[in-house]
Amino acid sequence: MWFSFWRSRDRLSLDELRFIVDQLIKVQVVNEVNKEFVIEALRSIAELITYGDQHDAAYFEWDFNPLVFMEKQVMGEFVRILRICKSLIVSRQLLQTMSIMIQNLKSDHSIYYMFSNEHVNYLIAYPFDFRNEELLSYYISFLRAISGKLNKDTISLLVKTESEEVVDFPLYVEAIRFAFHEESMIRTAVRALTLNVYHVGDDTVNIFVSRAPHSDYFVNLIEFFRDRCIHLNSIVSNAKKSRSAELSSSILSAVDEIEDNLYYFSDVVSAGIPDVGRLIMNKVLRILIFPLILPSFSRTEAVKVHTHHPLHFP
Repeated sequence: MWFSFWRSRDRLSLDELRFIVDQLIKVQVVNEVNKEFVIEALRSIAELITYGDQHDAAYFEWDFNPLVFMEKQVMGEFVRILRICKSLIVSRQLLQTMSIMIQNLKSDHSIYYMFSNEHVNYLIAYPFDFRNEELLSYYISFLRAISGKLNKDTISLLVKTESEEVVDFPLYVEAIRFAFHEESMIRTAVRALTLNVYHVGDDTVNIFVSRAPHSDYFVNLIEFFRDRCIHLNSIVSNAKKSRSAELSSSILSAVDEIEDNLYYFSDVVSAGIPDVGRLIMNKVLRILIFPLILPSFSRTEAVKVHTHHPLHFP
């Protein structure tokens, strides 16, 4: 079956897309024999949809049958292949295919189509085996690609609501699970994603991220920053006893990380979500400033401050 995949035809056409998806539909199990075909099919679909978005409006025309074909089959096939596939290589390719398509879609029409069904949320929430670091990297890139296309129209397609209140937002919820991953590149990608969410300015989403349990992310963020400060202090103390190029490098690296954290705090607060800004400032005082920087102030002067200028901590 997959050998016919290589027959001669117009590569960049809607007929080509139909043909590839038709061949993919025939795959009932992904194994060593056909996984290379599946991988190549996914790559070709990404290329064709990207081309169609930029050169052939028929791929995404609402009043044209191919839209139904795309919605019912292309995205549906991605989900089906993932369900029947146990291969990490194919899973990685599927995530890469989705990332490429989303990153390269230019028209609002195309992006709206891509997000206008539950298939994307299914892929976001799918229980991938993240013990594989490369797979995790592809997954985070996939999430970040989605966040790069968020605006007040598209974000509404990715949230679940009840009585006009957001009750779930898989993109955000799944991303912040990796906010404190040991790999700095993953932490950076997650932070970029969160800023994309905050800067959309959707009131219902802002309420969702600023209320428990998701507001715990900001508390954990301050605690993470506190631990980084303590770590830097420890390195500096050791450097006083034994100076070395390695220790100097560690100090510079720790300082850079702390600086990055401060810039991130600033970006989050400047996003203009009042409840989040107040929460961060309160937790900075409560977790960082009073206990570490002004320990005596937290024990004695706090009473005076409370008397003259009350501070209300949640």
